[in-house]
Amino acid sequence: MDSTRLARLEDVTRRYGRYRPCGAGLGVLWGGLLLAALGLMMLRWTTTEYAAHALQTQTLWRFLRDTPLTPPMWLVVAAVAWPFIGWLGLLAIQRWVDGQFGAVTAEGVTGACAAWRPKGPRWLVPSMVVLLACLLSGVVIWDVQTAAAPAVLAMLAIAAWTFVWGRRSRDQLTLLVMFALSVPSLYVIAGTDRNANFAAGNLVIFGSYFVLMLWLLLQGLIRFFRFLKVRADLVALRPVHE
Repeated sequence: MDSTRLARLEDVTRRYGRYRPCGAGLGVLWGGLLLAALGLMMLRWTTTEYAAHALQTQTLWRFLRDTPLTPPMWLVVAAVAWPFIGWLGLLAIQRWVDGQFGAVTAEGVTGACAAWRPKGPRWLVPSMVVLLACLLSGVVIWDVQTAAAPAVLAMLAIAAWTFVWGRRSRDQLTLLVMFALSVPSLYVIAGTDRNANFAAGNLVIFGSYFVLMLWLLLQGLIRFFRFLKVRADLVALRPVHE
């Protein structure tokens, strides 16, 4: 193999490894579907409560602001499970991508990926989830006291889960997907505190994280199509037997 062909192969292999994480971008689609499902469950619950108990003159927003609501058990269970299901799904998607296209790792992020990559160390995003879980746990303990144990344990379980996906994630896109799945779940669980009246704020939280997920979805699609292009380049570099 001549030096030019070898240099090109090294370059293509390096780019292949760069675009491979997060299921070659497909993991964002999985995270978006989960976040949308949890958001729709939240919306279904709030609109059902609104239809059953609101005054005739109340808007949905005013009803949620004025009425102490706590999420039902099925919604809380879904919120607790979502970060765990999200990470396991990401692992399954990554395994499928590697099985179809092969596994190559690349150290560092350069070029096109660096243009949108958030600045900061890899532990920053998981630490933000842990910090928020601890703050919300403190609020619930302050308001609910001894009855706060189930909600606090659930939020601390999500915080502890960050040590799994935070350590095993190899790129910022995966970290941000897990961040976008974890934070809304924490707020749903914290909504079991009737005194805090989180129901109205949770709609804002879900709205903002849907915007974040749409941006991540765009980045995931860009990554996937670049991944396919690099894979095609690798196929074109296969040795031809004469």
